[in-house]
Amino acid sequence: MKRIRISGVVAIGLTLALAAAACGGADAPTSATEAPGSTAAPTSAGDTTDTAGESPATTEPPATGNTIAGMPEGADTILTPAPSGEAESVVWATYRETSTIDPIYVFDYPDNTAMAIACESLLRQNPDLTVGAGLATSVEYVDPTSLVITLRDGVTFWDGTPLTADDVVFSLQRQQDPANGGFYGAVFANVTDVAVTGDAEVTITTSKQDMAFLGELSGPVGAVVQRAYTEEQGADFGTAAGGVMCTGPFQLDSWVVGEGITFTRFDGYWDDTLPQQLQQITIKGVSDDAVLTSGLLTGEIDGVYANALSTIDQLRSSDAVNVYEGPSYAISAFIVSNFTGALADKRVRQALSMAIDRPGIVTAQFKGAAFPARAPASPGTWGYAPEVFVDGWNALPDVSTPDLEAAKALVAEAGAEGQVVRIGMSTEIAAIALQAGEFQRALESIGLEAELVSVSAANYINFFIDAAARDGVDGFFTVNYPNLSDPFGLYGSMLAPDGSQAYNGYSDQAALDLADAIRSEPDDTARAEKVVELQQLIVDEQLWISVVAPTTVLIMSKDLTGAPSTFSYMFGPWAAYLGAT
Repeated sequence: MKRIRISGVVAIGLTLALAAAACGGADAPTSATEAPGSTAAPTSAGDTTDTAGESPATTEPPATGNTIAGMPEGADTILTPAPSGEAESVVWATYRETSTIDPIYVFDYPDNTAMAIACESLLRQNPDLTVGAGLATSVEYVDPTSLVITLRDGVTFWDGTPLTADDVVFSLQRQQDPANGGFYGAVFANVTDVAVTGDAEVTITTSKQDMAFLGELSGPVGAVVQRAYTEEQGADFGTAAGGVMCTGPFQLDSWVVGEGITFTRFDGYWDDTLPQQLQQITIKGVSDDAVLTSGLLTGEIDGVYANALSTIDQLRSSDAVNVYEGPSYAISAFIVSNFTGALADKRVRQALSMAIDRPGIVTAQFKGAAFPARAPASPGTWGYAPEVFVDGWNALPDVSTPDLEAAKALVAEAGAEGQVVRIGMSTEIAAIALQAGEFQRALESIGLEAELVSVSAANYINFFIDAAARDGVDGFFTVNYPNLSDPFGLYGSMLAPDGSQAYNGYSDQAALDLADAIRSEPDDTARAEKVVELQQLIVDEQLWISVVAPTTVLIMSKDLTGAPSTFSYMFGPWAAYLGAT
């Protein structure tokens, strides 16, 4: 399922301003039984070996044998060099203040970044973007409707009390309960029961085998909180007033609105294979690029996972910081929300895609930290059978150079010359305004006209959550990502009637049949082949016009090292890898 984040979704923004993104309910293996650090997502339902302990040592993703078309060199760092000693305290920036670390409400970069180091999930997203064991040593379907979770022994909350199966059931039911108003309730559509079935065992009963739900257990959906503390805090839980009680490698120390949220190392943490060389971290909101850059250069700010930072070239040339790029789940795209207007004919949508100057956007908006996207699911989402996805990506049309003549021919063939495409945008959001200007140029260059429908930055999110707001436009911009490394987490959201981002109502039966087959397929390669087939349909229809695939940009003081340079920082214990150089 998908939701919206501001800047990613729920608050709208593209780090610098807001460009909504949605989180997807991704498909996953039939079981997850390997330990943190495994380099391949497990698939065998019978494999219950837990070999916790081996953090990935590679700095590049596993080789696929093929080159990914368009991906720039140097954008594949997984982990930065391991730390050589302890770091006492660091300040980490996000584009705005953290507003919640309650797992049922986190839905944007600043909130995920903070929650990920505090509240752990049943499964873990590793730095190399594979899924392994987390608080659970095994999660597997023992029959088509019984998903059994075996909990890790010896895990305690920060207050020293042990993690129990009751805490897990409470956490899952809390996500599921619509009365709580959480973002992830729809993920539980096929869940009929969640129950304690042993001292360290929880059984989830589903109406049918649901691999998408299993995969979600590696993200906020699977995050476990302490029942007693959560009930005691009530509505204050997850806020500066109430805090949280979790099991992660960093425990909440203080939270002062306007100054930041501080975590200290939890010395009772169960996973002694992580470096854990950082004693304290403060996460604070810094919304202005100039202020952020100055802080990084002077040492007032020690690190940031940056999105479309306008000063990145200045930082790349600085002696004060290191800049790394790695795989991301994110995609910058234009969602075609109206199939009855000027973009009703797929030939017109294809023509618009062919006319966009993607390299220009890479340079102007992302300062090189992105590359032209052939499909909505970027290479960072290929967490299994990557060779299948590489071949599927490379077989798609090359979009690195505009082809205006071919695009004009398609518009003429569709009889669409002179039609007006209404583009939802905001002049208050620089990143969106830039892309809207390029889309206007592209449309006018191929015989169409563009009308820019601008709303305030605060109201931009309404394109994602309010059908009335979408009535006046043919599409709008997004920075989107699934909840884990599986392209289906994004593609499934685009399909009506149940997809949370199926704004245009696309419900082709062939696509729906493929989606059903993907959800029930236990074999990685076979599943990937089906996803690639669905991807071809989606790209051909241009349900979304893919623009560019941003990389994960990590900027750190040269006194720090160890952090992952991948999108895993949104869902895994990224700060536990940090330490001194």
